[in-house]
Amino acid sequence: MKDLDQIVRTLKKDNFVVIKNFFSREVLSKIKSEIKKLEKIKMNRRDKHYINSNNKPFLSSMHNIHLYSKYYKLLILKSELREIVNLRYGSTSKRIFNSSLFAKPKNVGLSTKLHQDNAFFNLNNAEALTCWVALDHSDKKNGGLFYYRGSSKLGLFNHIPEGNLGASMTIHQNQRFKNKIKGYKKVFIDVKPGDCVIHDALVVHGSESNKSLKNRRAFNFSIASQDQVNKTKLKKYKDKLKKFLNRKK
Repeated sequence: MKDLDQIVRTLKKDNFVVIKNFFSREVLSKIKSEIKKLEKIKMNRRDKHYINSNNKPFLSSMHNIHLYSKYYKLLILKSELREIVNLRYGSTSKRIFNSSLFAKPKNVGLSTKLHQDNAFFNLNNAEALTCWVALDHSDKKNGGLFYYRGSSKLGLFNHIPEGNLGASMTIHQNQRFKNKIKGYKKVFIDVKPGDCVIHDALVVHGSESNKSLKNRRAFNFSIASQDQVNKTKLKKYKDKLKKFLNRKK
């Protein structure tokens, strides 16, 4: 049993925590098998994205995968992340806010621009945690995650619709943001398959592009407390997303 109290203490201080061997090899093998199945089935246009390089498509990301895989949905609902959410915020919900695969293939993998998850979730109090699990070794060299440690205390910044399909919102990097973020250390994450990074919904984070010769696959999922979605913020987000998608057509 992991020390959940220590995990929560680290989350409160740093807003992210690395947990080694969060999933076993057997679970990872099953997840990879599920991903291969999902690659072959028809999904909503917004839920599967490709990168075209030299007239060849490479899978970039898949989203809402719990809607297409019963195994993956059950894995999320039974995950230890639920206990951590409950300890961190005092309640938990069965709603799954996010479940994605980020393939980030070698040579062509796209970056994920600076963002905060609550720009997508639109929760009143940003009470949600995301579990990001490595399927390949992930570090600075092949487009690994980075976080600005402790940056959640800055609150939610204004996000604009720029980025990639599946990662459409990014922080508006005006002078106010630049002045505030420079006081926080940028930390790159080095994780092996099965390791998990848990982060909260306000920490500023992103990832570099993958120009290396190694794939950097990872999947994630998010669980919230009983915190409610702010309908006004959600509408604004959907309006921004619509404009973004229209530009991508």
